[in-house]
Amino acid sequence: MAKTFLQSGNGHQLANRRKAMAFALVNLEGASAVDDATLDFPPYGRCRFAAYTDEEGAMISTPGRDDNAFGSQAWHHLDKIMMFRDFGDGRCAIYICPIKPLFSMRTIGHHGVRWPDIQKLSDTIKVYRPA
Repeated sequence: MAKTFLQSGNGHQLANRRKAMAFALVNLEGASAVDDATLDFPPYGRCRFAAYTDEEGAMISTPGRDDNAFGSQAWHHLDKIMMFRDFGDGRCAIYICPIKPLFSMRTIGHHGVRWPDIQKLSDTIKVYRPA
């Protein structure tokens, strides 16, 4: 039996986000989908949704863009990002984190933030064991 909920590696991001978002909609009372990458979740408001499988951290900015550019995507103004993390051991977590402070915490290359830093910034963390 596989311990991972999401597929690891490049090429699975869209399918992982869809699967993780479907899980969040079922398990987070009051959450509703706005589109394929955005949730309304009281009391946090509208959140960008992303799914991650890397054990070190999450990529939160895009290669090939100015590292200090913020707000170029429509979802940046939402303020919060909901990050679904697959630990790879049967546990998954949902972090709700302000977006802008993450940009100053990038320490994995130019675009990634380590999980301990995300945990420090997160407004809430919920851990699950998906079936």
